[in-house]
Amino acid sequence: MRIIITYCSPAGSTRQIANVFHNSFSKRNADVVILDLAKENERSSALDPIKTTKQKMCLFIGSPVYRDVAVPPVMDFIETLPEVEGNYAVPFVTWGQACSGVALWQMSCALIKKGFQIAGAAKVVALHSMMWRANDPAGKGHPDEADRRTIEEMVAKLSARFDSDNFPVLSLDALDYQPPERAAEMKNKIKTPWFIIPKNVSTEACTQCGICKEECPVDAVILDPYPEFDRKCIDCFNCIRLCPEEAIASSVSLDDIANHIRQRVVNINELPLTQVFV
Repeated sequence: MRIIITYCSPAGSTRQIANVFHNSFSKRNADVVILDLAKENERSSALDPIKTTKQKMCLFIGSPVYRDVAVPPVMDFIETLPEVEGNYAVPFVTWGQACSGVALWQMSCALIKKGFQIAGAAKVVALHSMMWRANDPAGKGHPDEADRRTIEEMVAKLSARFDSDNFPVLSLDALDYQPPERAAEMKNKIKTPWFIIPKNVSTEACTQCGICKEECPVDAVILDPYPEFDRKCIDCFNCIRLCPEEAIASSVSLDDIANHIRQRVVNINELPLTQVFV
């Protein structure tokens, strides 16, 4: 079984979990490759090992949860996958404790349409990427050692199943775990155009260093000569978080965003925080 791990990780949490998968399979001497979907050219090159492999394959594909769904680069990548039969997929997400949404269900639906069977899935709690300035952010300290151990145990189970002739697959119902009314509202977001929060650039502070462009995971920043943001923006806020001059600001205050996140944590109170489905 060839293991192909792909992920999009603007803030780094999904990358951490992808690396746990990679290291765990590597320790078992598996045929494993890991690919970052950060840039458009990398998303294209990530298709090569999927198209060319001649052996059985399991595709692990990871996304952070934004606004209760998987991020567009991940869904776009799944859309470009070749149709396959008899191969497996394992979607996994990281989420900032506010809500893991319907991302696992959404990704699985798209993968099944491409002919994959769902071998498992995982949600892992992580530091909320929009609360880097908060004193007590949601998901603080995660992913932690217990989260990583949960993924390692999942790899052990999957590895044993890959060696078995009797491999059970996961049903979509298992990943449709949000309460029905909440799930219906979240699924409607899948069909809704991505709303982009306007960003303001201080031309006095900006040095045109290009870090915002380099760190954008979706190539949405154009320097003309100051940063402009096109429709590909997913509001990861890397441009704001990593600007050394603090020249880029959100039109919605980070305090208001943090308060909204904290309220969702309390109202939704989703448990367990980290969970695998196998």
